[in-house]
Amino acid sequence: MSRITFEELKTKYQSKLEKDNEVACRLLAKLKDGYLVDINNEWEGFIPASHMNSSSEHDTQEPFQAMVISGPDKSDRYMVSPKALNEKSAYEKLTKLKEENKSVKVTISKVVKGGAEIYIDGARAFLPGRYIRLPGVSQDNWVNQEIEVMVEEIDYKQKKIILNHKKAQDAEKQKRAEVTIQQLNEGDIVEAPVLRIADFGVFLDLGGLDGLVPASELSWGRFTHPKDVARTGQILKAKIFRIEKDNLRVALSVKQLLGDPWNQIDHELETEQIIEGKVVSEAPFGVFIQIKPGIEALLHNSEIPEGIEKPKTGKTLKAKVLKIDSEQRKIALSLKGIEQQNPSPITNENINSEPHITSNGSNQSLDTAQEVEDPTLIAQ
Repeated sequence: MSRITFEELKTKYQSKLEKDNEVACRLLAKLKDGYLVDINNEWEGFIPASHMNSSSEHDTQEPFQAMVISGPDKSDRYMVSPKALNEKSAYEKLTKLKEENKSVKVTISKVVKGGAEIYIDGARAFLPGRYIRLPGVSQDNWVNQEIEVMVEEIDYKQKKIILNHKKAQDAEKQKRAEVTIQQLNEGDIVEAPVLRIADFGVFLDLGGLDGLVPASELSWGRFTHPKDVARTGQILKAKIFRIEKDNLRVALSVKQLLGDPWNQIDHELETEQIIEGKVVSEAPFGVFIQIKPGIEALLHNSEIPEGIEKPKTGKTLKAKVLKIDSEQRKIALSLKGIEQQNPSPITNENINSEPHITSNGSNQSLDTAQEVEDPTLIAQ
């Protein structure tokens, strides 16, 4: 071995390696608990067996990269790790993804307390249960599920990576919504499933975009809550009447497809006609009777014969049409001279159907709307 001069020794120690430095390594020998390596053709190093990335690195004579994790020791030997270098690279990659608000595809490795454990290029990450959205998949079946996640928190020094599955899904939905809304126009008629039902209306799935049918646009008939006339998963046929592209909002109406029932009332009713309807509300001066969805008539107290009890909400009865004013949207009824028998020429069966709410492609009536009270909800 050639003798090392003082100048060479001085130069060597001036270029001493620092922790976290990336270095080039070459295998020299296999030891009991690891591997002896040459570092940068200048230093000796040691790699613990558990710090090799794969078995292929154990036998190769080709240089490979590693990261200094400690040293030098008393023998001027450094401890280096290919795995640690990969982990550092993973942190750099994930930090960039977080900065760019991008997602990454991962596979759940293990279910742990409070969530799931995931490895990304050798770096351990934690996915809290509150950030996991896997409907229909039990926690026991999370392992090996491939999902898209976004980085919620990351700290290399503390070796901390927190992932978020829900945020990635919401971001993907946002992208699809931005595409979908550009394809829609006011006046379009769509058929879409009900995603969820709220107090103020029903949300439809328009393909990554949630469209709202306000409660006031669901039915001409009375109802207490939107769930009385629609259900999750049901297909609604509706017309788009407003689009706010900047806010990704679409408002739809079922009623507009059905047409205003008052437009046809002059052709369906005439004075002196006997009709059948249900009392839907009471007032000091009389009761209101629904004779079809969207059409209510007043039975004034003065038109209830003496000895007959004032009808209560929910009661079905027959009455005579006294007056029709379609412009003012008013109909007056009377019970005088009416024996509660003989079916009405206009019945719930033939005029109360609202066929634009369907399930599995078939028509479905909104007769349930006659059973409940008038909404006071305003379109949001």
